Amino acid sequence: MKQLEEIQHWYQGLQQRERQLVLAASAVIIITLLYLIIWEPIYKGVEEQTQKYQTQADILDWMQAAAVEVRTLKASGVTNRRTNSSQPVSLLVEKSTTTAGLKPYLRKLESTTDKGARITIDAASFDQVLLWLNTLQIQYGITVSSANLDRDDKAGAVNIRMTLNRN
Repeated sequence: MKQLEEIQHWYQGLQQRERQLVLAASAVIIITLLYLIIWEPIYKGVEEQTQKYQTQADILDWMQAAAVEVRTLKASGVTNRRTNSSQPVSLLVEKSTTTAGLKPYLRKLESTTDKGARITIDAASFDQVLLWLNTLQIQYGITVSSANLDRDDKAGAVNIRMTLNRN
């Protein structure tokens, strides 16, 4: 209480004009603190949640469109579209890794025969690799004859050494 009395005594000792200036400055400081402590964090939080919601809504839209496409493809009976089967496996693997977005992770590609190749992929997304292998089998008839997979330090990523062959 003593500090409050000292502040009141100090305030009473000011001239009228100085009192008005102190009140105006106090009001500005209080409004600024309210804005910085309460309003801005709430506004930023709402904006962030809105962006997250929009991102999730976009993903949902994409997934629903992809589901329709999958159903359409299944209904059309397209299961074994093999193309470019006369090209060497190593060439098809190189092309398909580029298309699948795995080219930056492809460390080694070695042709064993026209119908086989050995590859090494490091730190690639496991899901992305599975989709790529499925594409290789469906489009080119290339299958995995042997594989060694190790978990990478990055979440969801794997290091792979495998041998691919075309039947």
